[in-house]
Amino acid sequence: MSFPKATTPKSSQVPPLLSEPQSFRNFKIAHQCLSLDVDLLSHSVKGIADIILIPLVQNLAYITLDCKGIKVKDVLVENRRCDNYIHDDPFRSYAQRYMQSNQDPLYEFNSVEQSHFLRAKFADLNERPEDRTKSQLIIKIPSSIKISLQDANSLTNYTPITPSIKGTPASQDAVFSPISIKIEYELSNPTTGLRFDTVAENHPHLWNAYTTNAELAATASSWMPCVNVLDEKCTWEIEISVPRKVRDIGTSKIVGQQELDGKKRKTDKPVPEADDTNKEGTTHQEEHPQENDNDQNTTAEQKVVRQDNKEQNDSHHDEDEEDDYDIAEEDESNPLNRDIQVCCSEFSTMKESAHPTDMSKHLFSFQVFNPVAPHHIGWAVGAFDVWALPSLQSREDALDEDPDENYENKNIGPADNNDIIDDIENNDVIPIRIYTLPTQDVDEKTVLNTTIVCQKIMDFYAKEFGSYPFTSYSILFIPTLVCSTMDFASLTFCNTRLLYPPEVIDSMLPTTNDLAWSLAVQWAAVNITPMETNDIWCCLGMAGYMVFQFLRKILGNNEFKYRLKMSSEAIVEQDWEKPPIGLTFTNASMPISRTSKDLEFIKLKAPMVLYILDRRMTKTERSFGMSRILPKIFLQAMSGDLPNNSLSSSHFQYVCERVNKNKLENFFQQWVYGSGVPIFRVTQRFNKKRMMVEMGIRQCQDQELAQDKAVGKEGFCSSALNYLQHPTRTMTPFFTGSMTIRIHEADGTPYEHIVELKDVFTKLDIQYNTKYRRLRNRKINVGRPSNKAASPDLEEELEFQDEKIDNSAIQRLGTVLSSPKDCKAWELTDAIITTDGNEAQRQNEAFEWIRIDSDFEWICKIYVNQPDYMFTSQLQQDSDVEAQVESVKYFEDVIIHSPKNSQIYSSILTRTAMDKRYFYGVRLEACRALARYTVKDNDLDHFTGGAKHLIKIFQSLFCYEGSSIPLNNDFTSFQEYFLQKNIPKFLALVRNERNECPKFVTQFVLDILTYNENSENLYDDTHYLCSLIEAAVDCCISNKNDNGFLNKMLDQLHRYENLDDWMPTYQLLVRRKLMSEKLRLNTEGLYKFDDLNEVLEKTLCEISLTLDNGIPRYREGLQDITLLAFKVLLLEGGLKNKEALKYFFLALCYTPDVYVKEKLVDVFISSLDFVATGGLQLKLDDDLNFISKQINPEHLSLENTNEDTVLITENPESEINERKQQKMKSSIRGLLTLVKKQFKDYEPLKAILWSVLHVPVTSLYQKKRLFDITRIMYSLIDSFNVVLSIPRDKRLVARYLGDNKVVFKREALLKVHLPPKIKLVSKPNIAMTAKSVAASTSSSATQPTPANKVKINLTKASTKTKKTENTAARKPKKIKGSVDKIGLLPLRFARISTAKKRVDISSAPFSQNVQILKANSRSFTLKLKTQKKGDGPKPPQLPEGQ
Repeated sequence: MSFPKATTPKSSQVPPLLSEPQSFRNFKIAHQCLSLDVDLLSHSVKGIADIILIPLVQNLAYITLDCKGIKVKDVLVENRRCDNYIHDDPFRSYAQRYMQSNQDPLYEFNSVEQSHFLRAKFADLNERPEDRTKSQLIIKIPSSIKISLQDANSLTNYTPITPSIKGTPASQDAVFSPISIKIEYELSNPTTGLRFDTVAENHPHLWNAYTTNAELAATASSWMPCVNVLDEKCTWEIEISVPRKVRDIGTSKIVGQQELDGKKRKTDKPVPEADDTNKEGTTHQEEHPQENDNDQNTTAEQKVVRQDNKEQNDSHHDEDEEDDYDIAEEDESNPLNRDIQVCCSEFSTMKESAHPTDMSKHLFSFQVFNPVAPHHIGWAVGAFDVWALPSLQSREDALDEDPDENYENKNIGPADNNDIIDDIENNDVIPIRIYTLPTQDVDEKTVLNTTIVCQKIMDFYAKEFGSYPFTSYSILFIPTLVCSTMDFASLTFCNTRLLYPPEVIDSMLPTTNDLAWSLAVQWAAVNITPMETNDIWCCLGMAGYMVFQFLRKILGNNEFKYRLKMSSEAIVEQDWEKPPIGLTFTNASMPISRTSKDLEFIKLKAPMVLYILDRRMTKTERSFGMSRILPKIFLQAMSGDLPNNSLSSSHFQYVCERVNKNKLENFFQQWVYGSGVPIFRVTQRFNKKRMMVEMGIRQCQDQELAQDKAVGKEGFCSSALNYLQHPTRTMTPFFTGSMTIRIHEADGTPYEHIVELKDVFTKLDIQYNTKYRRLRNRKINVGRPSNKAASPDLEEELEFQDEKIDNSAIQRLGTVLSSPKDCKAWELTDAIITTDGNEAQRQNEAFEWIRIDSDFEWICKIYVNQPDYMFTSQLQQDSDVEAQVESVKYFEDVIIHSPKNSQIYSSILTRTAMDKRYFYGVRLEACRALARYTVKDNDLDHFTGGAKHLIKIFQSLFCYEGSSIPLNNDFTSFQEYFLQKNIPKFLALVRNERNECPKFVTQFVLDILTYNENSENLYDDTHYLCSLIEAAVDCCISNKNDNGFLNKMLDQLHRYENLDDWMPTYQLLVRRKLMSEKLRLNTEGLYKFDDLNEVLEKTLCEISLTLDNGIPRYREGLQDITLLAFKVLLLEGGLKNKEALKYFFLALCYTPDVYVKEKLVDVFISSLDFVATGGLQLKLDDDLNFISKQINPEHLSLENTNEDTVLITENPESEINERKQQKMKSSIRGLLTLVKKQFKDYEPLKAILWSVLHVPVTSLYQKKRLFDITRIMYSLIDSFNVVLSIPRDKRLVARYLGDNKVVFKREALLKVHLPPKIKLVSKPNIAMTAKSVAASTSSSATQPTPANKVKINLTKASTKTKKTENTAARKPKKIKGSVDKIGLLPLRFARISTAKKRVDISSAPFSQNVQILKANSRSFTLKLKTQKKGDGPKPPQLPEGQ
């Protein structure tokens, strides 16, 4: 934003002009050049920003740039020094105010109930901030600079581009003359936007710095001056100065300077020596003991050599500077000699050059020719390994030659960049580079295994949706990235948790999905950005649709449809509390952050909405659908037809309508601007007279969508924020549109009918087509096994007749285990039997089955009332994975709600799970359905299905024959592996009538865990082992009274804990899983953390001690364990323990590991989620008032009661309160009330939170989450408490005496006028009220009165007798007693005073020598005083005991 020439920023004369919203900006950034000098040792950056802007008005007087947390040193306008600038930064001003908090009454006398006032002071944390809260650099354009119109063509050489400007005049032939602004600045220890990772002090080759953009349009201004909005795009030139090698970090070697003063040398902070215990990096030090002490190149390595060879290094030799570097470069194995690399956008334009003044540094320069927003400019600095991905076309040839030359390309020079540019121009191949930190666990095999798919993704997107908008692409893997991925222009930062070696299976599909998303957003969310915040769904929807199409190609149609089905069910489960995807960020918590998963639901639903839109467009209007819409939008962005490459929802809808040749207003209103999804209840009946299928479709989402749901999938805090931000959501009352109904009639032919839904209830009459229903009886014999009693000739004749009827026989699935021998061994029913009802009814049906929404044009849940044999036919004969999953879901629903167990259904599901022709996802769903059978005690011998069939499936596939001992693991078949991994988790879901897991199931799961063997397996079994441990703990939690099983399981957990200590697993997953499962057992009362010191040790996260030990993802595992240890500390009672809270929030503010620091606020939120739903642990509780209320509730009062009523333990009021709480827990509003009540009076947490909100070292994300927490935990009050000092006792008054005379003098604030005849009594009548709390000796007690009040009566002498008589006539006042209840101690002592007629009751004895300090459920503290005995030696004082 900028200001007209007549206004002056911060002027009190014209404040409205500063706060009025501008219709458009008065200037446009054309080009921005950044020169950065990065210092990894001091965590600082010195920068120079050269900005070329084009005015949009002739009277432009002020330029406003976003500039946050940056110290501006100098500003030049058109190469002239400009002193007329103002830099307002609320973050810096509040940091200074925090350092002087004792002088800030608003901070000192208020608490978290006023946190919303503090939040309003920061623009990034509010949806519609005031200008005065923005961090802005306002520069006044000197009056000597004249702005005039010039020919646009004449400026092309001066500015790299002629920008397309929103809101510019119609004529583009002439533009105003550009203005260049140069800003010199520096920043140190940034908390947002730029991260330094130097935790490993002894491993400087692992130090790195990188930019972040997890918060939307809120981070770039933290490390450079810019206009930090998404629609302000320009071209970029970035020059970064870094040390040449690791040993040069923190040093300098100025050209021409020969010596440094000795004192200055001592003050230098060199890089510490690298820990080379695992590397061969000492040979160079031994071979070259003599170093040049007087030379400027004083590095850490040379200093260490000098210390080791003091006596030998007596002679000094003057060597040339280049010789020093040549000698140092000889030892390549030493990590200190690694080159510092820069990873930045558009690496194909990278140019490396020597620093003009400093020999220890070199420059990397990059150019971004495609205009992008500041939010998408990123870079990273570190001693990275660089890997070049091979092109897929030449992969086989590359394997035949030298793989090192083709796969691995380190130390890529300028000549290689020229080759890359030639490849781009000639072959249209986009080069891809991978950057990783030089750790032992990241090798070529791991990098290629993870990222080789990127080339295929790139080629597919470019071929299907349009050319790639940039010239290169690079990926950086770093361990401290808080999100899984961060996307910049032609650059993606990934967490190293995404890297996986070939032997790890479970990471394959998630990582491929993440990489596909990262590449897709280069088209849809980086090159094209949303115009408004609520337009994000368009970009994410397009990117997600691109990912869908790629997954269909690479994983196959079955996997694609299975994912669609799972995504649809996930949306149905979550969309009962979510706002519309097109209005998500109205009244939302700002800034939008990927770390807090603000975009996760949009990423889930928006691609599905575009998919069903594509299905409807291609089905009804025969248009090209999304395959035409997406390339058209991308082409508009490349050709300049899309203004500023900013996409709005209205423009996206307009393009869709143009392609569809029809209006789509209703679709967008229902699916984009409305919440919820439809739930269909379908009834059908065949009318024989009319030969019609009569059908009714009712939408009942209003009643069923949020039924029995209080907290969403993401936890209590997320649901509470959704409720607070969107108390009234726009729910779609009913959905309209076309739906395809497929009826498989008696002859086996599927007939499709397209119907239109227009209301809540739709009645349909569908024409029946089949004329010859006898064909069906012949077709049913196709899947029937041969009858041994019949002759072979008769069988051949029957088969020949069937072939004559229809050559295309129906291929049935699920026909395995159909022989009598298999049926007997597995205790299955006959394969012919497909119904639990009347078989004759099945023979008389007019059709096989009905599919509602067979073309997947709806995101919905459908209930069809067709019989079970129709679902069996659908399961066995329909080749669509979605249809098969729907059938299995039907059987699962029947199993859950049926009072009787069906052997037929169990047989059908068992055959489905054992038939390898089914897709593995369908087999998994069948196993899940088998686990839903209830094991009944009276039916244990008769019913042999359900859990027994599931165990039989696992035994036949993965165990020794006739045994529960599993075979050695063999994961060569991924489909079988997913089955083997999930069946134990499904077995843990089995329950009996007492809601316990049966003993035969728990023993089987324990056997699998005990005898797991992976020695001969080619693949890693870490994830499989974690799932087994989780299943065993689930079984234990369901059987809390089975101590024998608990002890056996704990022995196995201890065994695996020892194994993991000896042989650490991948990413320490088993160690972390064991700790998390112990926490689950602890919350259920089945395990105790006896030694909290061990937990506290794990919170220290000593990463630097054993970092580079070759264990895959070791650092990442330590980070996760640290976060889990903090969660254990909070849930053990730390949420209400002052010292634990202090330690937690100190770690949250000052932990050096960036990942742990950012994630600790999420740990606090997850702990709050648990407390809201599971209750608060009291093990470390120091809130005595809270404990006393738990033991002695408010409704159980000692007043107005006698001894009998006090001893009553079962109070009906407590039961009523419990029922009331249970009812409140059934809604998010009630849960909010309970949480606020629970933390309302605990002052230590309020004080710590209020202090942390003011601490300047927290990041923007941490501030956002902490403000959200206070909004959830406390009721915010719209008032401030201000405590002022007592005014003077005299005031200044002016009195007019007449005759133009005025007298000024001080008078007392209060005057007391006493009549002269009144005499004061020498002894005033003083009445003291004793301190009292509760009851007196009488049965009825009055309310307590304020204590320690003194009342003084000044009486007149003449009325003394009258007052005395009146006083004598009054009733004597009652002296009240006191009740002193201490913690858990009972009331045992009473003191009766006959003189004062007073009774005192106490938990402690009435003695001056005994004092009880503390008594709660964990500790008892008392203080004893002893008397001195004579003049002898003093006995030792008794310590305070517990």
